[in-house]
Amino acid sequence: MERAYDADAVVVGAGPTGCALSLDLRRRGWRVLLLDKAAFPRDKPCGEGMMPSGVRRLAELGVDLSSFPSLEGIRYRLPDGSSAGGRFRAGPGRGVRRERLDAMLAELAQARTGVEVTGVSPAAGGVEVATASGGLRCRALVGCDGLRSPVRAMLGWDRAPGANRRHAVVGHLAAERQRQAEIVVTVLQGREVYSAPSGPDEMLVALLGPPGSLRAPGRSVEETYREAVEQAHPELAGAPLSARLWGAGPFRTSPQTVARGRVFLAGDAAGFIDPLTGDAMAAGLAGAAALAQFLTADLAHAAPRYRRWYAGQWRRRRLVTGLALTLTGSQGLAARALAGVSRRPAALDRLLEVNDGSRRLSQVAVADWAALAGLGG
Repeated sequence: MERAYDADAVVVGAGPTGCALSLDLRRRGWRVLLLDKAAFPRDKPCGEGMMPSGVRRLAELGVDLSSFPSLEGIRYRLPDGSSAGGRFRAGPGRGVRRERLDAMLAELAQARTGVEVTGVSPAAGGVEVATASGGLRCRALVGCDGLRSPVRAMLGWDRAPGANRRHAVVGHLAAERQRQAEIVVTVLQGREVYSAPSGPDEMLVALLGPPGSLRAPGRSVEETYREAVEQAHPELAGAPLSARLWGAGPFRTSPQTVARGRVFLAGDAAGFIDPLTGDAMAAGLAGAAALAQFLTADLAHAAPRYRRWYAGQWRRRRLVTGLALTLTGSQGLAARALAGVSRRPAALDRLLEVNDGSRRLSQVAVADWAALAGLGG
């Protein structure tokens, strides 16, 4: 006699994507087991900038982020002080400290923590899931377990990282009465310093670049990080670290597929380009919403529908991130782009809407692209 399902869906990974997916599926009547091998609260390296669409999506699921610092937009600047900023015109984003956010979401989504998934076996009519505490059977399994997804590896869906391997050093600095209300990206020579408020008296600051650029000759990683941070943010000179430094990368990963049969990948497990544009959490939440709809509407055809939907999202994200990396990879190009955007500020506003998924690429005017290229008067 065939064993009954333990759940309609097993979701692996209790980050924002996994929690949102679990909450959405339960609202649609599915029985969900949300598993994570970690104990919460737990910290992790992240840009911690939640785009406005992500804030709205979590609000729809009953998650109030108003206690987190507001983000009004993104500003790009050079060490000489020149800058250009874009506004979030559809409402604010939030600077979300992952240690706090993830614990809050995991509790709300009733995650089973300390449970490690050790095997995934697609089977007729469902999926067999092995864990350190026993086996489970479900109708569908979703890996939301991050950039280095163990579920993806178990399925044999891994693909070698892209050629443009970039890394990051991520830290939090005490910043008493900080007033920054936007994400700030400072373009250095071949590197970027990304900062965002993560609390009323704390700033997340990340140094991004090729591996060799994150540790200067004769200097430690922390010394190199400190020097870059102080070059970009003199006001943070001497500010103490409020938590350990994290290393992250290499970035730019994509699996062989994001869905096959009854097994799916979402969030960073489904692919990651680069943290520079700060869209990953919001993109993961959008993916969770789409996948919940596909799964509950027609599980038998959910995989091809999700693959088609995801391919469109990936093309948009790859184009926007590629543009950002091209412009920040050269001080000359960055200076031209900042000058162009300063003459046409709405161009960056519109590109941020494309990055957030609320505007189509076809809705960006030729004059906006020209401004980003530093053309026009």
